[in-house]
Amino acid sequence: MTSILLGYTITVFSQNLDNIPTEKRDSLLKAKSKEIILRYGPGYYREYKAPTIERIVVPPSETNPEGINVGRAYYMITYWYDKTKERLEEDFAAIVRIWADTGEPAAVLFGCNYGYILDRKKTRSSKEQPPIPYVQSNW
Repeated sequence: MTSILLGYTITVFSQNLDNIPTEKRDSLLKAKSKEIILRYGPGYYREYKAPTIERIVVPPSETNPEGINVGRAYYMITYWYDKTKERLEEDFAAIVRIWADTGEPAAVLFGCNYGYILDRKKTRSSKEQPPIPYVQSNW
C-alpha cells in the first residue's frame, strides 16, 4: 500500500499543480511539505495551526539580477508555531516552496534561519543533506 501511495504522490508531483482542483492541490502540498520538513528539519514540524498556502510568482528584482525563474510560480507553505511556548529567530517554524509547474520542491527554510535550496541538484553534493537541528532563539 505504501509503495502505491508513494508512486501516486510522485506521479502527482510530476505535473503542473495549477491544473489540480484547489482542495486536492492544497492537500497534496501539505503532505509533500510535511514530508520535506520531517526529512530536513524534523524538530521544526508543527501542527499548531493549519499551514498557510500562497501562490507566488518570481518577480524581476535587484536581488535576482540574472533573472533566474522570473515569471515562474511556486507555492509557499508556511508552518506556524505557538509564540507563547517557544521563540525562534523567525515568525514561522518552517516554510517550504514547491514549484507550481512541476510540483518539485524548490527550498525549505526553518525558523532558525537555516534551510536548503532543493532544486539546485547540479550545484549540490550528491550526498544527502543532514537534518538541521532544532534551536530556539536566545532572545
